[in-house]
Amino acid sequence: MPKNKKRLSYNMTGFVREVFTSIQGEGIRLGERQTFIRFYGCNLSCSYCDTPETQRNTGPFLYGGKTFDNPIGVTALVDKMSEHVVAITGGEPLLQTDFLHELCLHLNDIGKELYLDTNGTLPDKLQQVLQYIDTIALDFKIPSATRLPALWAEHEQCLKVASTKDVFVKIVIDENISQDEIDKTCAIIERVDKSIPLVLQPVFGHTIPNILDIQRKFLTRLDEVRIIPQIHKYLGLK
Repeated sequence: MPKNKKRLSYNMTGFVREVFTSIQGEGIRLGERQTFIRFYGCNLSCSYCDTPETQRNTGPFLYGGKTFDNPIGVTALVDKMSEHVVAITGGEPLLQTDFLHELCLHLNDIGKELYLDTNGTLPDKLQQVLQYIDTIALDFKIPSATRLPALWAEHEQCLKVASTKDVFVKIVIDENISQDEIDKTCAIIERVDKSIPLVLQPVFGHTIPNILDIQRKFLTRLDEVRIIPQIHKYLGLK
């Protein structure tokens, strides 16, 4: 059943990098077949970013081995959804809030389950689309890995917003993660709900010899902590 009774708009357009079907390669729904919508635009530039082309606000739209112009309409995207679960990723999808809102309305209307991947820095925008989302993969951006300033306050606000949904926290880490970063991550999750799962995701290609010790430190304070690398990359998938 649709989750809302709002009127659908058929004129909204947005800037999307690509649509493709693959397995979910990260987080607690690893290996699940999903159709991915990858948005253009990001408010961050993490050092390990594996989709730097999405840091631009626009560019070509890729689908089925062909290239098309942007912007693209909501209904054109909906017609390309082949799987029950639709993963919305980027870039940062919440930067195009109006377009994302209309897209979610349409996807809900046809019974799709929505999985949102967000960098966890835009709590007000997350609140605007929250009712339409089923699962949220919420990144905490760890300064030792991103080489960016800390965003702890934004992450905590986003996690509070997301906590009414099926949510997990993901942190991309390398060998430089500090005890202070561990403590701050744990403290935020504890204040919101210590049962929220935490996924430790090594930067692709990095060996972290003490990763089991790092996991153990998190487990002294949190209920569920998993080490999950980016499996799709090892399989040669998107």
